[in-house]
Amino acid sequence: MVVSRPTSERLFDTAAALFCERGYAVTTTREIAAAVGIRQASLYYHVANKEDLLYQICVSSLEELLTEVQAALGAVSDPIGRIEVLARTHLRIILRRQIRHLTMLTELRGLSGVHHKTVVAMRRRYADVVRGVLEEAQRAGAVRKDISSRYLYLALLNILNRAVRWFRPGQSLTEDELAQMFTSVYLRGAAAGRVQFAAASPRVEQTKPAPQSTLERLLDAAATLFAQKGYAAASTREIAEILGIRKASLYYHVETKEDLLYNICKSSLQQIHNDVTDALGNVKEPRERIDILIRVHMTTLLRDLVANSVLFGEMRFLSGERLTEVIALRDSYEDVVRGVLSGARKAGVLRDDINVKYLCLFLLGLLNRVELWYRPEGGLSADELAVVFESIFLNGVAA
Repeated sequence: MVVSRPTSERLFDTAAALFCERGYAVTTTREIAAAVGIRQASLYYHVANKEDLLYQICVSSLEELLTEVQAALGAVSDPIGRIEVLARTHLRIILRRQIRHLTMLTELRGLSGVHHKTVVAMRRRYADVVRGVLEEAQRAGAVRKDISSRYLYLALLNILNRAVRWFRPGQSLTEDELAQMFTSVYLRGAAAGRVQFAAASPRVEQTKPAPQSTLERLLDAAATLFAQKGYAAASTREIAEILGIRKASLYYHVETKEDLLYNICKSSLQQIHNDVTDALGNVKEPRERIDILIRVHMTTLLRDLVANSVLFGEMRFLSGERLTEVIALRDSYEDVVRGVLSGARKAGVLRDDINVKYLCLFLLGLLNRVELWYRPEGGLSADELAVVFESIFLNGVAA
């Protein structure tokens, strides 16, 4: 017997999928209603308007996360066991509602006023739960104290939350197996070693050069607007206004808005690929190669934080051959990362119980989500943050 799901559940899932595919700003309630198979007027029995629909998606996802994680934690007292339960429950829930959580990640800026404040407050409440579990473990001596609980919890959520972007149901690993694997690496990294802030890698220029050409200034302005509003909501008129030029003048440099996104994504990927491969150069020692990769990746990522946030958040809006090309550039860089890790595995430096594919995903999740929360004016510098995450990763994956 097939049990039909409530209309509200189908509505939330369908709307989330459309928001992810097309962008919240340009998706209409008419399109959502048609995809659910109801009249547009019937949609308003469930939500007040489109923003209310996005709000309900975010709130329901966070409520589920808070409720189930806290309930699971209530049954465990051992500090390490609580971290394991937290990670396993968290990953299971966000992958159960994968598209909804991805929507919250990419479209939260579409909320305004009280809606936005409420969702941000809920996220902080959940962050406090995670941080509290780690602080308990620190007090019990089960987790290292040389790294602030702030960075321990951000590292853990980086690793887990990144999975909503790449996990596909039916893969060789289940959600629980993936959680167990990632938690194993994280706990070994969080329980051992000591951070030492030392200059150990080739220096990468940490300040982005001021844009010189009109095209460079145009790409900077577009990246800023895309990061603030989202690609779908931004207009070429607004980009021209930022530069103080007429909209028609913009088309001397590009033909469409997508040209701007394509150039931002392509140049960001090429830059990080070039910086890392240049720094690796003739370095042969396997562990040193991982050290260099992490530090140069982090420095390049944070040197042009805005453009890289557009790369990770808005790349999905590219079409046809452009999307194919950018994905190929991304995959080419991931091949570099896997190659460094594979070389270390062959040299006996890395543990051999986890496929290099997942070590690569763990590492890139740890590093790439930094663009969502890093602020240059507070906390650790790019170099210091790289050393902290390097310590967690290298201790976690050591043979």
